[in-house]
Order: sequence, then structure tokens, then C-alpha cells
Amino acid sequence: MVVPAPPGRSPGRSGAPLDTAAWGWWQSLLGLLVAVAPVVALTLASVATDPSGDTVPTEPTTQLALVAVAVTLVIDGWYLFAAWLFSLRPAHAGLRAWGFRAPRLRILWAVPLGLVAVYGVSIAYNLLVQTEEQDIIQSFPRSVSGGLLFVVLACVIAPLFEETFFRGFLFQGFARSWGVVLGAIVSAAIFSLSHQQLDIFVPLFALGLALAWVYHVTRSIWGSIALHAVYNGLAVLVWALPE
Repeated sequence: MVVPAPPGRSPGRSGAPLDTAAWGWWQSLLGLLVAVAPVVALTLASVATDPSGDTVPTEPTTQLALVAVAVTLVIDGWYLFAAWLFSLRPAHAGLRAWGFRAPRLRILWAVPLGLVAVYGVSIAYNLLVQTEEQDIIQSFPRSVSGGLLFVVLACVIAPLFEETFFRGFLFQGFARSWGVVLGAIVSAAIFSLSHQQLDIFVPLFALGLALAWVYHVTRSIWGSIALHAVYNGLAVLVWALPE
């Protein structure tokens, strides 16, 4: 059964990033709720087990880094399953509907421009707000194996899985129903909140907007994946520098 398009917008309208999405805002919302439900349940269970929230610092090791990568793959895989359940499956569509197709040549200037804009916001924000290092980074030892695993997680797994879910699925569904601008804003806000660290909400929100913009102008998910990978790669490089 093919999911009907939301009223007032047809697949040919310019409001949809790639004009291929057969789902709208409510399918995206349902997919999001199914995706986050296990994460929320595990978080609540953790809080119930340790109400103080205090944890004993753990020395980063290769084994701990492998666990972080494995857990991320499981969670991200579940997110993509939820996205498929409410987008590709009912429409009998392939990965092309998520944006897996060759990008336009605009990718050559869109990715660098998006990167400059995001880093401009991040630098300005960091001058005003002291931010904390993300928890997952603390799982990776400053060693060759730790660095390689961090690169795999930050530059391969995160860009591929997160862009497919947040831009290929959420952004497209919201943009199809509400237009590109509002779709980008809502999907960027959800993307930022998903990192569960409010002190970096603003720079991550700016990144989410840039990723949606690059996705839209390149007409391909590969554009946003490229920007995400380069952004994370620069962060890994800074992390690897001697303290």
C-alpha cells in the first residue's frame, strides 16, 4: 500500500528537496517516535537505577572504544529501520528516495561554503559559552587504535547513518508537508537535541541547517554526508593534537 501524499502538496512541488518523498510530516514524526523510544526507555531505566547520575570515570581503552562503536551501530541501525518502516516500505521505494543519487556539481562549492558558515557560528558561540566535551569522545584512547576507531565512528558511521535519518527521512518528510525552510529548521532542531547536550545546541543546530541546505542544493544525500564527514574529521584532527 502506497502512503498518500499529505494534502495540499504533490510530489512535483518544489517544496520537497528531491521531489521523491512519498511521506509527510506525520510519517516522519511517527518514525522519530519509534526510533527514540528504546533510547528514552534505556535512559529512564539508567536514571531509576542510579538517581544521583554519578558515574565512576572510566579510563578509555580500545575495548571501550569498540563497545562505543558497536552500540552506536545498533542504535543508528534501529533509527534507519524506523525510517524505512515509515517511508520506503509503504511506498515500495528504494534508497534513491532518501537521496542516494549522484549530486549536482554544486557540491564543489556548497560543502566548503556550508563548512565555513558552521565554523563561523561555532567559533563565535565558543567565545561566549564554555562547552563540555561530548561523553562518547571519552571512550576513545589517544592511541593509533583509538584514533582509527574514532575516525571510523566520526567520519563514516555518523555521517552515513545520521544524514540518512535526519536529512533523507526527517527533512524530506517535513519539507514535503511544510516547505524547505521550516523542514530544515525542525529537522535541525531534532538533530541537535538528539546529541543530548544542551550547551552545544546552537552550533549543532547551525550544522543541521547547513546540512539540510547542502542536501537541498546538491539534490543528493551525498552532499550532506560529505559536509558532515569533513566537519567531524576536522574535530577528530583537533582531538588528536597534543594537549
